[in-house]
Amino acid sequence: MRRIGLFDSGLGGLITARWVWMRRPKVDLLYYGDTAHLPYGDKSPAQLRGYVREIVRFLIAAGAEGIGIACNTASAVAVDVAQEVAAGLPVWDAIQPTLAYFRAHRLPEPVGVIGTYTTIRSHLYGRALSQMGYTVKELATPLLVPLIEEGWTKHPATRAALRTYLTELGEVRTLVLACTHYPLLVPLIRRYYLRRGQDVKIISTARLLAEAICSPLTDSGQKGSLTLWLSDPNPRFIALASRFWGSPLRPMPLPCPS
Repeated sequence: MRRIGLFDSGLGGLITARWVWMRRPKVDLLYYGDTAHLPYGDKSPAQLRGYVREIVRFLIAAGAEGIGIACNTASAVAVDVAQEVAAGLPVWDAIQPTLAYFRAHRLPEPVGVIGTYTTIRSHLYGRALSQMGYTVKELATPLLVPLIEEGWTKHPATRAALRTYLTELGEVRTLVLACTHYPLLVPLIRRYYLRRGQDVKIISTARLLAEAICSPLTDSGQKGSLTLWLSDPNPRFIALASRFWGSPLRPMPLPCPS
């Protein structure tokens, strides 16, 4: 298996893609950023299921041999759709690797979970972690994705929003970043807790998904590549994604609807 398809609404999935490529640089990554429908967190489950169906079809037609749903929101409501379309090809969602990590390690509690409205309302994390015996606090943090997509990872507005959300969440000892965008805010999160003298373990669902995808992959052959498609290839997003990736990204044109 050498060609892996990944998708998300925007920059968050590229975080997972970058971690996969750092560990398996000879794998070809096919990335679809659904920037026309960003953010996913305020979309209805029915809308998301439709987006996922079409994106997975596209990636498989482009040659993907496995699909990574690099989005907690889409994973919460449409993993079955991806599996149906993939028809037996491997499908990795953003939620199960984190739950597997909690099963394998006893982590400090209470456990806080922050994510989009749709992810939090699904209670997938809350129910599963509660069944493992954890005390869980869940909080929707919908402003964070738009701020990240604006490139405001150090902006005072982002610091203020994050401070408000974490204060509302209350005291936790483990924090699950249930959105693949949120690793870009880890420095701000660490600073928030450091100033309060709190030692909080931060769990990145994006990193754990990348590790799950890498596990069965071999790293042989020639150096791999990243192929990028965007449903709305706006220059601002391309510039931001290129700065994050570390080299210029040039999206491929999408085929015209028939």
